[in-house]
Amino acid sequence: MKVNNDSSDERFTSARQAISNLLLPELRDILQGGWTAALAANSEIQIRPISQRSAPFHRHLLPLLKELASLLAGAYRRYFKLALAHPQQTGSDPHQWAVLQLEAAVATTLEWIPNWYMLACDGSNQYMQPVGRVPFEQGQSVSISIPVNPPETASPKPWRAPAWLFAVGPMVGIGALKTKNVPNWDSVEKLSAAHTRLLLKGARRVFLWKVGQEIEVVRNEEIAAAGSVPAPIGDAQAGKKNKRPKYWLKGTAGLGRKLSDLSRYMDGLTERQQLALSLRLEYRLGLGEVAARMGVDRKTAYDHFMAARKKIDEIRSNQKRATSGTED
Repeated sequence: MKVNNDSSDERFTSARQAISNLLLPELRDILQGGWTAALAANSEIQIRPISQRSAPFHRHLLPLLKELASLLAGAYRRYFKLALAHPQQTGSDPHQWAVLQLEAAVATTLEWIPNWYMLACDGSNQYMQPVGRVPFEQGQSVSISIPVNPPETASPKPWRAPAWLFAVGPMVGIGALKTKNVPNWDSVEKLSAAHTRLLLKGARRVFLWKVGQEIEVVRNEEIAAAGSVPAPIGDAQAGKKNKRPKYWLKGTAGLGRKLSDLSRYMDGLTERQQLALSLRLEYRLGLGEVAARMGVDRKTAYDHFMAARKKIDEIRSNQKRATSGTED
């Protein structure tokens, strides 16, 4: 049966939008709910001795980061599966395409992290400002006036984190040689602007590492699942030999004219790699049909194709270096 490309594009676009529609509200809820956790952390920090302030800070922050990493990895899974199902729309590397779809959500989260630090440590950030404080008395009701037109404030100075928050080690993303001129961790002093930037950079680096670890697990799970699905073999039981789908044919038989020519890159590839590359890029077949024509499962077909791509990238890189050297 001939596939309607317009219909395929429609399904792809709808699925892609649906994934975004699932991700963004959940991301917004976690980030907005995080402000409440930051204020709770700030309340605990205010009554703790300096040496004990980092504990409530991390106790409120770490579950949020774990939840965010899990959410992003779940969205990656959906995007990765969509890329496997629609290679013509997403290109030859489903992992790279899926990661690119998460860029905006990851950037929003990385911007949120420093503001969470500010709110937890100081009780305010660029999104939330206190309007006043009242003493708590059990059984008594209190009221506070909220200005309708708050006065304009000058641009804030660069935020400086408290010294008790600074730590060194891989778990916080800060190397062991970065402690020069750092105040004592049990003091009321603030870090310099440079060390504050280092602290926040380390926090973002560790979060990206956590997301990357979860994505790698998801990627391996999906590749393994794709490999366990048997290649389509047609309706043998029906005995309709003259109506078997075209992917009963092996190799490039019955495919007609190539849509592109990559023969200049075939030298140095194994026969299986050449066939996988040709079926995938020259004839633009889906991974399932490539596997069927090669007589292997989807994962093996994918591995042959990616090995061919790697060799081609090396050839291109060597040619580029050679050309650059000649010009010099």
